[in-house]
Amino acid sequence: MVMASDSPEAKQHRNPVVLEFSGADSDDIYDLRRGQGRIFRSVEAQITKLQEKGKISENIQPIIVITKKKRKKKGLLD
Repeated sequence: MVMASDSPEAKQHRNPVVLEFSGADSDDIYDLRRGQGRIFRSVEAQITKLQEKGKISENIQPIIVITKKKRKKKGLLD
């Protein structure tokens, strides 16, 4: 009898993959949410490269976080 904790899938190691994307505008983010566009293709290409090198497993679940810089206030009437 195989227990759920004995299966190879249950023994996954956390190995986060962080990809930084600069210059993402609202259209790029909109496309990414729908699974298409420039950022989506870039993430897909980076994950494929890492899988080919053997750095990450085949069943990776990417988490994508896009942040925007907070605008600096320049003065009284910015």
